[in-house]
Amino acid sequence: MNHFVLSLAAPQAPLVSLRCRGHAGLVSRLATVEGRASATLDGSADAPAVLTRLAAAACLVGGGEPPVSGEIRYVPTRAARERVGAEADGVWPQATASRQRKAVRRTSGALFVFPLEDSAQTDVTLQVFTTDWSPSPAACAVAVHPGHPLSSGLAPGRGAAFAGRYCRHPLTGDLLPIWTAAWVKPEFGTGAVLVNPGHDPADLAFGRDVGLPVRFALAPAGHDGSPETWLTPPVVKTGQAVRTGATDGLDFTAAQTEYFRVLAERELACPYTDFGLGSFPVAAFAADGPDKIFWDQDRRTVATAGHETAGSPAQVRAAAVLAVLDPAVRQAELSVVAPSSAIESDLLALRLLRAEPDLGPVSEEAPDVVLVGTVTGKSEGVPGDVLELTLLTAAAAQDSLPVKPQHVETAERFLAAHTALTELDRVPEGEADTAVMKAAGQIKTLLQRRDAKQAFTHLYRLQKTLAKGETPADDALVVYETLAWVLAGLPDRRAQEQLSRTWRLI
Repeated sequence: MNHFVLSLAAPQAPLVSLRCRGHAGLVSRLATVEGRASATLDGSADAPAVLTRLAAAACLVGGGEPPVSGEIRYVPTRAARERVGAEADGVWPQATASRQRKAVRRTSGALFVFPLEDSAQTDVTLQVFTTDWSPSPAACAVAVHPGHPLSSGLAPGRGAAFAGRYCRHPLTGDLLPIWTAAWVKPEFGTGAVLVNPGHDPADLAFGRDVGLPVRFALAPAGHDGSPETWLTPPVVKTGQAVRTGATDGLDFTAAQTEYFRVLAERELACPYTDFGLGSFPVAAFAADGPDKIFWDQDRRTVATAGHETAGSPAQVRAAAVLAVLDPAVRQAELSVVAPSSAIESDLLALRLLRAEPDLGPVSEEAPDVVLVGTVTGKSEGVPGDVLELTLLTAAAAQDSLPVKPQHVETAERFLAAHTALTELDRVPEGEADTAVMKAAGQIKTLLQRRDAKQAFTHLYRLQKTLAKGETPADDALVVYETLAWVLAGLPDRRAQEQLSRTWRLI
Protein backbone atom coordinates (compact mmCIF):
# COMPACT_ATOMS: atom_id res chain seq x y z
CA MET A 1 0.00 0.00 0.00
CA ASN A 2 1.55 3.32 -1.02
CA HIS A 3 -1.31 5.71 -0.21
CA PHE A 4 -3.57 6.01 2.81
CA VAL A 5 -6.48 8.34 3.48
CA LEU A 6 -7.21 8.98 7.15
CA SER A 7 -10.65 10.28 8.03
CA LEU A 8 -10.88 12.16 11.34
CA ALA A 9 -14.17 12.43 13.18
CA ALA A 10 -16.14 15.13 14.95
CA PRO A 11 -17.48 13.23 18.01
CA GLN A 12 -20.18 15.79 18.75
CA ALA A 13 -21.23 16.16 15.10
CA PRO A 14 -21.97 12.78 13.46
CA LEU A 15 -23.03 14.37 10.15
CA VAL A 16 -19.66 16.12 9.90
CA SER A 17 -17.96 12.77 10.54
CA LEU A 18 -20.07 11.18 7.80
CA ARG A 19 -19.20 14.06 5.48
CA CYS A 20 -15.51 13.53 6.22
CA ARG A 21 -15.80 9.83 5.36
CA GLY A 22 -17.46 10.75 2.05
CA HIS A 23 -14.63 13.04 1.04
CA ALA A 24 -12.05 10.49 2.24
CA GLY A 25 -13.62 7.95 -0.11
CA LEU A 26 -13.36 10.40 -3.00
CA VAL A 27 -9.65 11.03 -2.31
CA SER A 28 -8.96 7.29 -2.08
CA ARG A 29 -10.84 6.47 -5.30
CA LEU A 30 -8.97 9.22 -7.13
CA ALA A 31 -5.67 7.67 -6.06
CA THR A 32 -6.87 4.18 -7.04
CA VAL A 33 -8.11 5.15 -10.49
CA GLU A 34 -4.81 6.93 -11.11
CA GLY A 35 -2.93 3.70 -10.49
CA ARG A 36 -1.91 3.91 -6.82
CA ALA A 37 -2.80 1.34 -4.19
CA SER A 38 -4.96 3.28 -1.76
CA ALA A 39 -6.92 2.51 1.40
CA THR A 40 -9.08 4.56 3.75
CA LEU A 41 -8.52 4.51 7.51
CA ASP A 42 -10.55 5.66 10.48
CA GLY A 43 -8.20 4.45 13.20
CA SER A 44 -5.26 2.23 14.07
CA ALA A 45 -5.37 -1.46 13.28
CA ASP A 46 -3.61 -2.24 16.59
CA ALA A 47 -4.43 0.57 18.99
CA PRO A 48 -3.15 -1.17 22.18
CA ALA A 49 0.29 -1.78 20.64
CA VAL A 50 0.41 1.78 19.34
CA LEU A 51 -0.51 3.25 22.74
CA THR A 52 2.14 1.13 24.41
CA ARG A 53 4.79 2.32 21.95
CA LEU A 54 3.67 5.90 22.34
CA ALA A 55 3.94 5.70 26.13
CA ALA A 56 7.56 4.59 25.76
CA ALA A 57 8.48 7.31 23.26
CA ALA A 58 6.53 10.29 24.54
CA CYS A 59 4.23 11.00 27.46
CA LEU A 60 0.69 9.76 28.02
CA VAL A 61 -1.27 11.04 31.00
CA GLY A 62 -4.66 10.09 32.35
CA GLY A 63 -7.53 12.32 33.38
CA GLY A 64 -10.83 11.61 35.06
CA GLU A 65 -11.10 8.38 37.05
CA PRO A 66 -9.14 5.75 35.12
CA PRO A 67 -9.63 2.94 34.42
CA VAL A 68 -13.37 3.48 34.88
CA SER A 69 -13.83 6.82 33.12
CA GLY A 70 -11.82 9.70 31.76
CA GLU A 71 -9.32 9.96 28.93
CA ILE A 72 -5.71 9.38 28.00
CA ARG A 73 -3.90 12.44 26.67
CA TYR A 74 -0.78 12.61 24.53
CA VAL A 75 1.86 15.13 25.61
CA PRO A 76 4.28 15.86 22.73
CA THR A 77 7.98 15.58 23.44
CA ARG A 78 10.18 18.66 23.27
CA ALA A 79 11.67 17.36 20.04
CA ALA A 80 8.26 17.09 18.36
CA ARG A 81 7.16 20.50 19.65
CA GLU A 82 10.37 22.08 18.40
CA ARG A 83 9.98 20.57 14.92
CA VAL A 84 6.38 21.67 14.56
CA GLY A 85 6.95 25.04 16.23
CA ALA A 86 9.82 25.78 13.85
CA GLU A 87 7.83 24.30 10.93
CA ALA A 88 10.67 21.89 10.19
CA ASP A 89 8.33 18.93 9.58
CA GLY A 90 7.56 19.41 5.89
CA VAL A 91 5.44 21.91 4.00
CA TRP A 92 1.90 21.65 5.30
CA PRO A 93 -1.04 23.26 3.48
CA GLN A 94 -1.10 26.99 4.17
CA ALA A 95 -4.68 27.01 5.50
CA THR A 96 -3.67 24.43 8.11
CA ALA A 97 -0.19 25.75 8.94
CA SER A 98 -1.28 29.35 9.48
CA ARG A 99 -4.00 28.44 11.99
CA GLN A 100 -1.75 26.01 13.82
CA ARG A 101 0.99 28.63 13.98
CA LYS A 102 -1.33 30.84 16.00
CA ALA A 103 -1.98 28.01 18.45
CA VAL A 104 1.69 27.76 19.47
CA ARG A 105 2.55 29.48 22.76
CA ARG A 106 6.20 30.60 22.71
CA THR A 107 7.89 31.17 26.06
CA SER A 108 11.49 32.39 26.28
CA GLY A 109 13.76 31.24 29.09
CA ALA A 110 16.65 28.89 29.74
CA LEU A 111 17.32 25.19 30.14
CA PHE A 112 19.35 24.21 33.21
CA VAL A 113 21.00 20.80 33.55
CA PHE A 114 20.90 19.24 37.02
CA PRO A 115 23.44 16.37 37.11
CA LEU A 116 22.11 13.30 38.91
CA GLU A 117 23.89 12.13 42.03
CA ASP A 118 24.09 8.58 40.65
CA SER A 119 24.21 9.39 36.94
CA ALA A 120 26.14 6.19 36.20
CA GLN A 121 22.97 4.22 36.99
CA THR A 122 20.81 5.86 34.33
CA ASP A 123 20.97 7.45 30.91
CA VAL A 124 18.30 9.95 31.92
CA THR A 125 19.34 13.58 32.26
CA LEU A 126 17.41 16.05 34.36
CA GLN A 127 16.77 19.32 32.57
CA VAL A 128 14.61 22.12 33.91
CA PHE A 129 13.10 24.94 31.89
CA THR A 130 12.69 28.22 33.76
CA THR A 131 11.80 31.79 32.89
CA ASP A 132 13.13 33.34 36.12
CA TRP A 133 16.29 32.03 37.70
CA SER A 134 17.27 35.20 39.60
CA PRO A 135 16.68 33.44 42.98
CA SER A 136 17.91 30.02 41.83
CA PRO A 137 20.73 29.64 44.42
CA ALA A 138 18.03 29.28 47.10
CA ALA A 139 16.20 26.42 45.32
CA CYS A 140 15.80 23.38 47.55
CA ALA A 141 14.26 20.67 45.32
CA VAL A 142 13.19 19.66 41.82
CA ALA A 143 9.67 18.37 41.17
CA VAL A 144 8.71 16.13 38.24
CA HIS A 145 5.35 14.91 36.95
CA PRO A 146 4.21 11.35 37.81
CA GLY A 147 5.10 9.92 34.39
CA HIS A 148 8.60 11.43 34.23
CA PRO A 149 11.45 8.91 33.83
CA LEU A 150 12.82 9.93 37.26
CA SER A 151 9.45 9.64 38.98
CA SER A 152 8.69 6.83 41.38
CA GLY A 153 4.97 7.32 40.77
CA LEU A 154 2.22 8.39 43.13
CA ALA A 155 -0.04 6.01 45.00
CA PRO A 156 -3.77 6.69 44.44
CA GLY A 157 -4.92 9.64 46.50
CA ARG A 158 -1.45 11.12 46.98
CA GLY A 159 -0.43 14.44 45.46
CA ALA A 160 3.34 14.25 46.06
CA ALA A 161 6.08 11.84 47.10
CA PHE A 162 9.88 11.80 47.39
CA ALA A 163 11.21 10.01 44.30
CA GLY A 164 14.19 8.57 46.15
CA ARG A 165 16.74 10.36 43.97
CA TYR A 166 18.95 13.46 44.26
CA CYS A 167 20.46 15.82 41.76
CA ARG A 168 23.24 18.42 41.96
CA HIS A 169 22.46 22.12 41.93
CA PRO A 170 24.53 23.30 38.93
CA LEU A 171 25.54 26.55 40.65
CA THR A 172 26.41 25.31 44.13
CA GLY A 173 26.84 21.55 43.84
CA ASP A 174 24.31 21.06 46.66
CA LEU A 175 22.23 17.90 46.59
CA LEU A 176 18.55 18.60 45.87
CA PRO A 177 15.87 15.97 46.43
CA ILE A 178 13.71 15.02 43.46
CA TRP A 179 9.99 14.95 44.22
CA THR A 180 7.11 13.58 42.23
CA ALA A 181 4.20 16.03 42.25
CA ALA A 182 0.79 15.76 40.60
CA TRP A 183 0.71 19.53 39.97
CA VAL A 184 3.72 19.52 37.62
CA LYS A 185 2.51 19.95 34.05
CA PRO A 186 4.23 17.53 31.65
CA GLU A 187 3.31 19.69 28.64
CA PHE A 188 5.27 22.73 29.87
CA GLY A 189 9.03 22.89 29.40
CA THR A 190 10.60 19.56 30.31
CA GLY A 191 8.01 18.36 32.83
CA ALA A 192 10.43 19.22 35.66
CA VAL A 193 10.24 22.31 37.89
CA LEU A 194 12.83 23.98 40.12
CA VAL A 195 11.23 24.37 43.56
CA ASN A 196 12.10 27.60 45.35
CA PRO A 197 9.70 28.21 48.27
CA GLY A 198 11.29 31.50 49.28
CA HIS A 199 10.59 33.09 45.92
CA ASP A 200 7.40 31.63 44.43
CA PRO A 201 3.89 31.40 45.93
CA ALA A 202 3.08 27.96 44.47
CA ASP A 203 6.46 26.57 45.54
CA LEU A 204 5.94 28.01 49.03
CA ALA A 205 2.62 26.19 49.37
CA PHE A 206 4.17 22.94 48.14
CA GLY A 207 7.23 23.32 50.38
CA ARG A 208 5.11 23.87 53.47
CA ASP A 209 2.90 20.93 52.54
CA VAL A 210 5.77 18.42 52.25
CA GLY A 211 8.24 20.05 54.64
CA LEU A 212 10.91 21.68 52.47
CA PRO A 213 13.24 24.39 53.79
CA VAL A 214 12.51 28.00 52.85
CA ARG A 215 15.70 29.82 51.88
CA PHE A 216 16.35 33.23 50.34
CA ALA A 217 18.67 34.43 47.59
CA LEU A 218 17.03 37.84 47.03
CA ALA A 219 16.26 40.58 49.55
CA PRO A 220 15.32 44.25 49.48
CA ALA A 221 18.15 46.80 49.64
CA GLY A 222 19.18 47.44 53.25
CA HIS A 223 18.52 43.90 54.40
CA ASP A 224 21.24 43.06 56.93
CA GLY A 225 20.05 39.68 58.20
CA SER A 226 19.02 40.99 61.60
CA PRO A 227 15.75 39.74 63.11
CA GLU A 228 14.19 43.10 62.34
CA THR A 229 14.80 42.55 58.60
CA TRP A 230 14.00 38.86 58.38
CA LEU A 231 12.19 38.19 55.14
CA THR A 232 8.61 37.12 54.62
CA PRO A 233 8.24 34.68 51.72
CA PRO A 234 7.75 34.80 48.84
CA VAL A 235 10.13 37.48 47.57
CA VAL A 236 9.39 37.65 43.82
CA LYS A 237 11.54 39.42 41.21
CA THR A 238 12.73 42.20 43.45
CA GLY A 239 15.74 43.37 45.44
CA GLN A 240 19.31 42.15 45.20
CA ALA A 241 21.27 38.95 45.59
CA VAL A 242 22.11 37.82 49.14
CA ARG A 243 23.96 34.78 50.51
CA THR A 244 25.27 33.98 47.04
CA GLY A 245 28.95 34.81 47.42
CA ALA A 246 30.45 36.80 44.57
CA THR A 247 27.08 38.00 43.30
CA ASP A 248 25.91 39.49 46.59
CA GLY A 249 24.64 43.02 46.09
CA LEU A 250 23.76 42.65 42.40
CA ASP A 251 20.19 43.56 41.55
CA PHE A 252 18.05 40.59 40.60
CA THR A 253 18.37 41.11 36.82
CA ALA A 254 22.16 41.42 36.96
CA ALA A 255 22.34 38.37 39.24
CA GLN A 256 20.27 36.37 36.75
CA THR A 257 22.63 37.36 33.94
CA GLU A 258 25.66 36.32 35.98
CA TYR A 259 24.20 32.95 36.97
CA PHE A 260 23.49 32.14 33.34
CA ARG A 261 27.01 33.16 32.27
CA VAL A 262 28.57 30.85 34.86
CA LEU A 263 26.33 27.91 33.95
CA ALA A 264 26.80 28.41 30.22
CA GLU A 265 30.58 28.24 30.73
CA ARG A 266 30.05 24.96 32.55
CA GLU A 267 27.81 23.76 29.69
CA LEU A 268 24.97 23.38 32.16
CA ALA A 269 22.65 26.04 30.72
CA CYS A 270 21.51 27.36 27.37
CA PRO A 271 18.86 29.80 26.10
CA TYR A 272 15.64 28.06 25.14
CA THR A 273 12.25 28.88 23.72
CA ASP A 274 9.52 26.52 24.82
CA PHE A 275 6.87 25.77 22.21
CA GLY A 276 3.71 25.24 24.21
CA LEU A 277 1.17 23.10 22.38
CA GLY A 278 -0.75 21.51 25.23
CA SER A 279 -1.92 17.91 25.28
CA PHE A 280 -4.37 15.95 23.14
CA PRO A 281 -6.89 13.17 23.87
CA VAL A 282 -5.95 9.91 22.12
CA ALA A 283 -8.12 7.39 23.95
CA ALA A 284 -11.05 7.25 26.37
CA PHE A 285 -11.65 4.70 29.12
CA ALA A 286 -14.87 2.79 28.51
CA ALA A 287 -16.24 -0.40 30.02
CA ASP A 288 -17.29 -1.54 26.54
CA GLY A 289 -14.18 -0.26 24.79
CA PRO A 290 -12.89 -2.54 22.03
CA ASP A 291 -9.21 -2.25 23.00
CA LYS A 292 -7.43 -3.47 26.14
CA ILE A 293 -4.39 -1.72 27.59
CA PHE A 294 -2.52 -1.95 30.89
CA TRP A 295 -2.85 1.21 32.94
CA ASP A 296 -0.15 2.14 35.47
CA GLN A 297 -2.15 4.06 38.06
CA ASP A 298 0.89 5.17 40.09
CA ARG A 299 2.60 6.75 37.10
CA ARG A 300 -0.71 7.91 35.56
CA THR A 301 0.18 6.41 32.19
CA VAL A 302 0.05 3.33 29.96
CA ALA A 303 2.41 0.57 31.05
CA THR A 304 5.16 0.10 28.48
CA ALA A 305 6.07 -3.19 26.81
CA GLY A 306 7.58 -5.65 29.28
CA HIS A 307 6.12 -3.79 32.27
CA GLU A 308 2.47 -4.83 31.93
CA THR A 309 2.49 -6.25 35.45
CA ALA A 310 2.92 -2.69 36.75
CA GLY A 311 -0.53 -1.88 35.42
CA SER A 312 -4.10 -3.11 35.52
CA PRO A 313 -6.13 -4.06 32.43
CA ALA A 314 -8.46 -1.35 31.18
CA GLN A 315 -10.75 -1.08 28.19
CA VAL A 316 -10.41 1.99 25.96
CA ARG A 317 -11.68 3.50 22.73
CA ALA A 318 -8.77 4.88 20.75
CA ALA A 319 -8.82 8.03 18.61
CA ALA A 320 -8.31 7.85 14.85
CA VAL A 321 -5.11 9.93 14.97
CA LEU A 322 -3.23 6.91 16.33
CA ALA A 323 -3.31 5.43 12.82
CA VAL A 324 -0.34 7.65 11.92
CA LEU A 325 1.83 5.60 14.29
CA ASP A 326 1.47 2.39 12.29
CA PRO A 327 4.79 1.91 10.46
CA ALA A 328 3.16 1.35 7.06
CA VAL A 329 1.13 4.56 7.38
CA ARG A 330 4.08 6.64 8.61
CA GLN A 331 6.15 5.84 5.53
CA ALA A 332 3.39 6.02 2.91
CA GLU A 333 1.87 8.95 1.10
CA LEU A 334 -0.86 10.24 3.39
CA SER A 335 -4.00 12.28 2.85
CA VAL A 336 -6.04 13.48 5.82
CA VAL A 337 -9.68 14.53 5.74
CA ALA A 338 -10.59 16.44 8.88
CA PRO A 339 -13.32 18.71 10.24
CA SER A 340 -12.29 22.37 10.02
CA SER A 341 -12.85 22.55 13.78
CA ALA A 342 -10.07 19.98 14.33
CA ILE A 343 -7.19 22.06 12.95
CA GLU A 344 -5.90 23.04 16.40
CA SER A 345 -6.88 19.74 18.06
CA ASP A 346 -6.85 16.34 16.30
CA LEU A 347 -5.06 17.60 13.20
CA LEU A 348 -2.37 19.29 15.29
CA ALA A 349 -1.99 16.12 17.37
CA LEU A 350 -1.56 14.13 14.16
CA ARG A 351 1.14 16.52 13.01
CA LEU A 352 3.00 16.23 16.31
CA LEU A 353 2.74 12.43 16.32
CA ARG A 354 4.35 12.37 12.88
CA ALA A 355 7.12 14.63 14.22
CA GLU A 356 8.01 12.34 17.14
CA PRO A 357 11.60 11.17 16.54
CA ASP A 358 11.40 7.86 18.41
CA LEU A 359 8.37 6.39 16.68
CA GLY A 360 10.05 5.22 13.50
CA PRO A 361 10.82 6.79 10.11
CA VAL A 362 8.20 8.99 8.49
CA SER A 363 7.63 10.22 4.95
CA GLU A 364 9.40 13.52 4.27
CA GLU A 365 6.30 14.80 2.50
CA ALA A 366 3.70 16.43 4.74
CA PRO A 367 0.21 14.97 4.33
CA ASP A 368 -2.29 16.40 1.91
CA VAL A 369 -5.17 17.85 3.96
CA VAL A 370 -8.84 18.25 3.05
CA LEU A 371 -10.82 20.39 5.49
CA VAL A 372 -14.55 19.79 5.86
CA GLY A 373 -17.06 22.37 7.07
CA THR A 374 -19.99 22.08 9.44
CA VAL A 375 -23.43 20.61 8.67
CA THR A 376 -26.78 22.09 9.69
CA GLY A 377 -30.37 21.30 8.76
CA LYS A 378 -32.53 18.22 9.19
CA SER A 379 -31.56 14.75 8.02
CA GLU A 380 -33.98 12.51 9.94
CA GLY A 381 -35.60 9.92 7.75
CA VAL A 382 -33.26 10.46 4.79
CA PRO A 383 -32.04 7.11 3.38
CA GLY A 384 -28.35 6.44 4.04
CA ASP A 385 -27.17 6.48 0.42
CA VAL A 386 -29.10 9.68 -0.29
CA LEU A 387 -27.68 11.39 2.79
CA GLU A 388 -24.12 10.36 1.95
CA LEU A 389 -24.40 11.73 -1.59
CA THR A 390 -25.97 14.96 -0.29
CA LEU A 391 -23.21 15.53 2.25
CA LEU A 392 -20.56 14.91 -0.41
CA THR A 393 -21.96 17.04 -3.22
CA ALA A 394 -24.32 19.75 -1.94
CA ALA A 395 -21.50 22.16 -0.99
CA ALA A 396 -17.76 22.56 -1.42
CA ALA A 397 -15.87 20.51 1.18
CA GLN A 398 -14.60 23.47 3.18
CA ASP A 399 -17.93 25.31 3.19
CA SER A 400 -20.68 24.97 5.77
CA LEU A 401 -23.52 22.83 4.45
CA PRO A 402 -27.12 23.65 5.35
CA VAL A 403 -28.96 20.48 4.31
CA LYS A 404 -32.14 21.52 2.47
CA PRO A 405 -35.00 19.49 0.94
CA GLN A 406 -33.90 20.41 -2.59
CA HIS A 407 -30.44 18.95 -1.91
CA VAL A 408 -31.98 15.68 -0.79
CA GLU A 409 -34.41 15.56 -3.73
CA THR A 410 -31.57 16.11 -6.22
CA ALA A 411 -29.57 13.26 -4.71
CA GLU A 412 -32.61 10.97 -4.79
CA ARG A 413 -33.26 11.69 -8.48
CA PHE A 414 -29.62 11.20 -9.36
CA LEU A 415 -29.43 7.83 -7.60
CA ALA A 416 -32.65 6.61 -9.22
CA ALA A 417 -31.41 7.61 -12.67
CA HIS A 418 -28.04 5.99 -11.97
CA THR A 419 -29.71 2.69 -11.10
CA ALA A 420 -31.75 2.85 -14.30
CA LEU A 421 -28.67 3.51 -16.46
CA THR A 422 -26.56 0.76 -14.91
CA GLU A 423 -29.35 -1.80 -15.30
CA LEU A 424 -29.95 -1.21 -19.02
CA ASP A 425 -30.15 -4.36 -21.14
CA ARG A 426 -28.91 -4.81 -24.71
CA VAL A 427 -26.66 -1.75 -24.67
CA PRO A 428 -25.42 -1.13 -28.22
CA GLU A 429 -21.71 -1.15 -28.87
CA GLY A 430 -20.13 2.08 -29.99
CA GLU A 431 -17.86 4.92 -29.01
CA ALA A 432 -18.85 7.86 -26.85
CA ASP A 433 -19.53 10.90 -28.99
CA THR A 434 -17.55 14.13 -28.86
CA ALA A 435 -20.04 15.93 -26.62
CA VAL A 436 -19.94 13.16 -24.02
CA MET A 437 -16.13 13.09 -24.00
CA LYS A 438 -15.92 16.88 -23.71
CA ALA A 439 -18.30 16.87 -20.73
CA ALA A 440 -16.40 13.95 -19.19
CA GLY A 441 -13.12 15.85 -19.53
CA GLN A 442 -14.57 18.80 -17.61
CA ILE A 443 -15.86 16.50 -14.88
CA LYS A 444 -12.49 14.74 -14.61
CA THR A 445 -10.72 18.07 -14.15
CA LEU A 446 -13.14 19.05 -11.40
CA LEU A 447 -12.66 15.69 -9.67
CA GLN A 448 -8.89 16.05 -9.80
CA ARG A 449 -9.39 19.37 -8.03
CA ARG A 450 -11.60 17.51 -5.55
CA ASP A 451 -14.43 19.86 -6.32
CA ALA A 452 -17.20 17.38 -5.62
CA LYS A 453 -19.96 19.99 -5.78
CA GLN A 454 -19.20 21.23 -9.30
CA ALA A 455 -18.27 17.75 -10.53
CA PHE A 456 -21.67 16.49 -9.39
CA THR A 457 -23.47 19.37 -11.12
CA HIS A 458 -21.80 18.54 -14.45
CA LEU A 459 -22.19 14.77 -13.96
CA TYR A 460 -25.91 15.24 -13.30
CA ARG A 461 -26.22 17.04 -16.65
CA LEU A 462 -24.35 14.25 -18.40
CA GLN A 463 -26.58 11.70 -16.72
CA LYS A 464 -29.70 13.48 -18.00
CA THR A 465 -28.25 13.57 -21.52
CA LEU A 466 -27.60 9.83 -21.48
CA ALA A 467 -30.97 9.00 -19.91
CA LYS A 468 -33.09 10.74 -22.55
CA GLY A 469 -33.53 9.57 -26.10
CA GLU A 470 -32.09 6.35 -27.45
CA THR A 471 -30.13 3.88 -25.38
CA PRO A 472 -26.56 5.28 -25.09
CA ALA A 473 -23.60 3.45 -26.53
CA ASP A 474 -21.67 1.15 -24.21
CA ASP A 475 -18.53 3.33 -24.28
CA ALA A 476 -20.57 6.35 -23.19
CA LEU A 477 -21.97 4.36 -20.27
CA VAL A 478 -18.48 3.20 -19.26
CA VAL A 479 -17.34 6.84 -19.20
CA TYR A 480 -20.33 7.84 -17.09
CA GLU A 481 -19.99 4.92 -14.67
CA THR A 482 -16.28 5.61 -14.23
CA LEU A 483 -16.97 9.21 -13.25
CA ALA A 484 -19.87 8.21 -10.95
CA TRP A 485 -17.66 5.66 -9.21
CA VAL A 486 -14.79 8.09 -8.68
CA LEU A 487 -17.12 10.81 -7.40
CA ALA A 488 -19.35 8.82 -5.08
CA GLY A 489 -18.31 5.18 -5.20
CA LEU A 490 -21.62 4.27 -6.84
CA PRO A 491 -22.13 0.65 -7.92
CA ASP A 492 -21.16 -0.21 -11.48
CA ARG A 493 -20.79 -3.26 -13.73
CA ARG A 494 -17.13 -2.72 -14.58
CA ALA A 495 -13.89 -4.23 -13.38
CA GLN A 496 -11.40 -1.89 -11.71
CA GLU A 497 -9.00 -2.29 -14.62
CA GLN A 498 -11.65 -1.06 -17.06
CA LEU A 499 -12.49 1.93 -14.87
CA SER A 500 -8.82 2.90 -14.61
CA ARG A 501 -8.32 2.48 -18.35
CA THR A 502 -11.36 4.61 -19.11
CA TRP A 503 -10.22 7.30 -16.66
CA ARG A 504 -6.92 7.55 -18.53
CA LEU A 505 -8.74 7.91 -21.84
CA ILE A 506 -11.05 10.71 -20.68
